[in-house]
Amino acid sequence: MDNKTCGTCIYCHDDQDTGAPFCHRHHEFVNRSSSACPNYSSSSYSSSSGSSGCYVATAVYGSYDCPEVWTLRRYRDNVLAKSIFGRTFIRVYYAVSPTAVKLFGKRKWFNRLFRSPLDRFVKKLTKRGIESTPYEDKVVKAK
Repeated sequence: MDNKTCGTCIYCHDDQDTGAPFCHRHHEFVNRSSSACPNYSSSSYSSSSGSSGCYVATAVYGSYDCPEVWTLRRYRDNVLAKSIFGRTFIRVYYAVSPTAVKLFGKRKWFNRLFRSPLDRFVKKLTKRGIESTPYEDKVVKAK
Protein backbone atom coordinates (compact mmCIF):
# COMPACT_ATOMS: atom_id res chain seq x y z
CA MET A 1 0.00 0.00 0.00
CA ASP A 2 1.08 3.51 -0.77
CA ASN A 3 1.66 5.38 2.51
CA LYS A 4 0.67 8.90 1.42
CA THR A 5 -0.87 10.07 4.69
CA CYS A 6 2.36 10.44 6.61
CA GLY A 7 5.96 9.43 6.40
CA THR A 8 6.40 7.57 9.67
CA CYS A 9 3.11 6.32 11.12
CA ILE A 10 2.73 2.60 10.42
CA TYR A 11 -1.02 2.89 10.93
CA CYS A 12 -1.71 5.47 8.21
CA HIS A 13 -2.39 4.53 4.63
CA ASP A 14 -4.82 5.22 1.85
CA ASP A 15 -7.98 3.18 2.38
CA GLN A 16 -7.89 0.31 -0.13
CA ASP A 17 -11.53 0.74 -1.21
CA THR A 18 -11.78 4.52 -1.34
CA GLY A 19 -8.25 5.86 -1.63
CA ALA A 20 -9.06 8.25 1.23
CA PRO A 21 -6.32 8.75 3.82
CA PHE A 22 -7.18 6.75 6.93
CA CYS A 23 -5.36 6.38 10.26
CA HIS A 24 -6.11 3.02 11.87
CA ARG A 25 -4.38 4.03 15.08
CA HIS A 26 -6.79 6.91 15.60
CA HIS A 27 -9.67 5.18 13.78
CA GLU A 28 -10.49 8.16 11.60
CA PHE A 29 -10.17 9.52 8.12
CA VAL A 30 -7.50 12.17 7.80
CA ASN A 31 -8.68 15.44 6.30
CA ARG A 32 -6.62 17.01 3.55
CA SER A 33 -6.38 20.33 5.43
CA SER A 34 -5.94 19.18 9.04
CA SER A 35 -4.29 16.32 10.84
CA ALA A 36 -5.86 13.38 12.63
CA CYS A 37 -2.58 11.52 12.83
CA PRO A 38 0.19 13.41 14.65
CA ASN A 39 2.63 12.28 11.95
CA TYR A 40 0.46 13.50 9.08
CA SER A 41 1.90 16.12 6.79
CA SER A 42 -0.44 18.04 4.50
CA SER A 43 2.24 18.20 1.83
CA SER A 44 2.52 14.42 1.76
CA TYR A 45 -1.01 13.90 0.53
CA SER A 46 -2.36 15.28 -2.68
CA SER A 47 -6.11 15.11 -2.35
CA SER A 48 -8.51 13.85 -4.94
CA SER A 49 -12.18 14.49 -5.30
CA GLY A 50 -14.22 12.83 -2.58
CA SER A 51 -11.30 12.01 -0.32
CA SER A 52 -13.17 12.71 2.91
CA GLY A 53 -16.47 11.01 2.32
CA CYS A 54 -19.98 11.70 1.03
CA TYR A 55 -19.49 8.81 -1.37
CA VAL A 56 -23.14 8.33 -2.35
CA ALA A 57 -23.81 12.05 -2.82
CA THR A 58 -20.63 12.44 -4.85
CA ALA A 59 -21.68 9.57 -7.11
CA VAL A 60 -25.22 10.94 -7.48
CA TYR A 61 -24.28 14.59 -8.08
CA GLY A 62 -21.10 13.83 -10.02
CA SER A 63 -18.76 15.98 -7.95
CA TYR A 64 -17.43 16.25 -4.42
CA ASP A 65 -17.39 20.02 -4.80
CA CYS A 66 -20.96 21.00 -5.63
CA PRO A 67 -23.58 22.85 -3.54
CA GLU A 68 -25.58 19.75 -2.60
CA VAL A 69 -22.52 17.86 -1.37
CA TRP A 70 -21.23 20.94 0.49
CA THR A 71 -24.55 21.06 2.34
CA LEU A 72 -24.40 17.38 3.23
CA ARG A 73 -20.77 17.63 4.37
CA ARG A 74 -21.66 20.57 6.65
CA TYR A 75 -24.54 18.56 8.09
CA ARG A 76 -22.22 15.60 8.73
CA ASP A 77 -19.56 17.72 10.44
CA ASN A 78 -21.73 20.21 12.32
CA VAL A 79 -24.78 18.12 13.27
CA LEU A 80 -24.24 14.35 12.97
CA ALA A 81 -20.75 14.34 14.45
CA LYS A 82 -22.05 15.96 17.66
CA SER A 83 -24.24 13.07 18.81
CA ILE A 84 -23.60 9.41 19.56
CA PHE A 85 -26.28 8.38 17.06
CA GLY A 86 -24.82 10.66 14.41
CA ARG A 87 -21.30 9.35 14.95
CA THR A 88 -22.63 5.79 14.76
CA PHE A 89 -24.35 6.62 11.48
CA ILE A 90 -21.11 8.14 10.15
CA ARG A 91 -19.15 5.04 11.17
CA VAL A 92 -21.65 2.68 9.50
CA TYR A 93 -21.84 4.91 6.43
CA TYR A 94 -18.05 4.86 5.98
CA ALA A 95 -18.03 1.09 6.43
CA VAL A 96 -20.70 0.44 3.78
CA SER A 97 -20.95 3.28 1.27
CA PRO A 98 -17.46 3.16 -0.29
CA THR A 99 -18.01 -0.43 -1.38
CA ALA A 100 -21.58 0.27 -2.53
CA VAL A 101 -20.41 3.20 -4.64
CA LYS A 102 -17.48 1.22 -6.01
CA LEU A 103 -19.83 -1.58 -7.11
CA PHE A 104 -22.91 0.40 -8.16
CA GLY A 105 -22.06 4.12 -8.28
CA LYS A 106 -22.03 4.38 -12.08
CA ARG A 107 -25.32 2.52 -12.54
CA LYS A 108 -28.41 4.51 -13.54
CA TRP A 109 -30.62 2.71 -11.02
CA PHE A 110 -28.26 3.72 -8.20
CA ASN A 111 -28.53 7.39 -9.18
CA ARG A 112 -32.32 7.17 -9.51
CA LEU A 113 -32.64 5.43 -6.15
CA PHE A 114 -30.75 8.11 -4.21
CA ARG A 115 -31.21 11.33 -6.20
CA SER A 116 -34.77 12.22 -5.17
CA PRO A 117 -34.32 11.49 -1.43
CA LEU A 118 -31.02 13.40 -1.41
CA ASP A 119 -32.60 16.36 -3.23
CA ARG A 120 -35.43 16.49 -0.67
CA PHE A 121 -33.01 16.17 2.24
CA VAL A 122 -30.68 18.88 0.92
CA LYS A 123 -33.68 21.19 0.38
CA LYS A 124 -34.78 20.57 3.98
CA LEU A 125 -31.27 21.24 5.31
CA THR A 126 -31.03 24.45 3.29
CA LYS A 127 -34.35 25.63 4.74
CA ARG A 128 -32.93 24.90 8.21
CA GLY A 129 -30.03 27.25 7.45
CA ILE A 130 -27.25 24.88 6.44
CA GLU A 131 -25.28 26.66 3.75
CA SER A 132 -24.50 25.40 0.27
CA THR A 133 -21.33 27.43 -0.23
CA PRO A 134 -17.81 26.01 -0.74
CA TYR A 135 -16.73 23.98 2.29
CA GLU A 136 -13.53 22.49 3.69
CA ASP A 137 -14.15 19.30 5.66
CA LYS A 138 -13.39 18.89 9.32
CA VAL A 139 -11.66 15.67 10.37
CA VAL A 140 -14.29 12.94 10.28
CA LYS A 141 -13.82 10.60 13.23
CA ALA A 142 -14.95 7.01 12.99
CA LYS A 143 -14.33 6.35 16.75
